[in-house]
Amino acid sequence: MPTKVHAQATLVLPDTTQNVLDTLWYPVHLELNGANDIYGIGFEFSFDSLQFSLLDLSLDGTITKSLSGAFHAVNEKDNEVYFSLAATNPINTSGVLLYVQLVPKVARISQIQITEHQFNEEPLQTDPIRASIITFGNTPPQLIGLPDTLRFNQNDTLSFSLAGVIQDAEDAFSDLSFELSVNPPVIFVELVDSTSTLLIYSPFYVGEVVLSGTVTDKENLSTEFSIIILIEEAVTNELDAQQAHSFQLFQNYPNPFNPSTQISFSVDQPTDLTLKIYDLTGRVVAEVWNQYTAPGYYELTFDASNLSSGTYMYRLMSSNGNTLQTKKMLLMK
Repeated sequence: MPTKVHAQATLVLPDTTQNVLDTLWYPVHLELNGANDIYGIGFEFSFDSLQFSLLDLSLDGTITKSLSGAFHAVNEKDNEVYFSLAATNPINTSGVLLYVQLVPKVARISQIQITEHQFNEEPLQTDPIRASIITFGNTPPQLIGLPDTLRFNQNDTLSFSLAGVIQDAEDAFSDLSFELSVNPPVIFVELVDSTSTLLIYSPFYVGEVVLSGTVTDKENLSTEFSIIILIEEAVTNELDAQQAHSFQLFQNYPNPFNPSTQISFSVDQPTDLTLKIYDLTGRVVAEVWNQYTAPGYYELTFDASNLSSGTYMYRLMSSNGNTLQTKKMLLMK
């Protein structure tokens, strides 16, 4: 095979535009520019797998397919395509060597490149050949690190932020809308829009449920997701706490509730004690307890008839502020 360096022959990657999520048959061109003794070609084509999906490779309609007595190989690995071609007669036609079927994942300017190439047996060329693909349109919300499973104890509140695991390239998280369902419907789920926090309660059920959801962006593109929720039986209970007389605030029961619920706590030493109810803005909406408190176990009834449905916080605090505990509860009218 000739070893002449073919400075006149070049590989060309054209700049192009494309709608996001539409299939693009991207061509890799050979320009001979006067070269007349090309017998072999090899190159490595690469792309960013976060920006593109590779579906297929094709030689249909290319000069590679039309060459007689030629041998070729095309291999794909991760985000790279390897192409090689050897002909018994010199290649004498410029044209497309290979089509790479790509699907853009996001709307942005993205680069593809040939990282290295070689004609005949000349030295390997490592200067990159680059081109840009400008992608227009909108992409659906993306799931980034969404866990398969969440677990918590019965009668506790599981708090989980969706903002870090559900993202949209074009829209802010506050512009996304959610539809949630639980199967079987034995637990309570609430999404606090102001904080993007998912609150999950299980006052009665122990076992496994599936939380399913659909997130939709402003352009009405949607992504579905599901999480397995494991609810485990609590190791300790209120009777244990009553006997221990530690400073402890317990989960209210029932929870969710309408309109009243029981709030219990235990105290290990004499102190002036307050128990206040707050809304999610931090405003005090009720004071359930405010007095000198002897060591022991206490159970109070909180009536929320004058409050609207929603999530509230209740906080137990000693007079010096050194000891405090806070929990969430859900009022559903």
